Amino acid sequence: MEISLRLKKAADGRLIYGIPLWYRTMTAAMLLLIAGAMLISEGSPGLIAWLIFILLALGLVYEERWTLDPASKMITHHWGFWPLAKAASNDFASIEEFRLKALARGTVPGSREESLANERAFAMMSHKDADMSMKKSFLKSAGRVPYMNLLMKTTDGEIYLIDSIPARRASKLAVVGSAFAEACGSSFIKDQPE
Repeated sequence: MEISLRLKKAADGRLIYGIPLWYRTMTAAMLLLIAGAMLISEGSPGLIAWLIFILLALGLVYEERWTLDPASKMITHHWGFWPLAKAASNDFASIEEFRLKALARGTVPGSREESLANERAFAMMSHKDADMSMKKSFLKSAGRVPYMNLLMKTTDGEIYLIDSIPARRASKLAVVGSAFAEACGSSFIKDQPE
């Protein structure tokens, strides 16, 4: 299951892009339901029940969050399983840009096929019908779904992947990238093909 991250603004002015509360609530409810079923069953729980229980428990404690704090002028990324989650921070001054870039999986970098796939991804993100020449049969595209990546580049050349989602739902990444860039005082670039 792909978890769709959500952008929210805290009362203290921080921007938080992370796992939404509804996901945690749904996971906790399913975990309680499975735990209850395991307790009231007459026999011992089977392997599948334990597997589902463990996966739900891991899903409940997984952390993926980006926090921009204008007061401290820091952007912090938290990831991993609580309580062992890791964190990395960057000062706003070290951020060069935020960039929205198409990801053409299964194509040769610099090829015409990659260029067409990138055009298709931006067209899908804008909810515009892509040119018929960009549409391919399911068999020819091998079921490839165009993705968009939101990247953060620092002044020392490091690139961080903030999020990657299917192009059809990627208009929210433009909103997130723009909000992050504005809060950090850096630029936001959409790498649209020409």
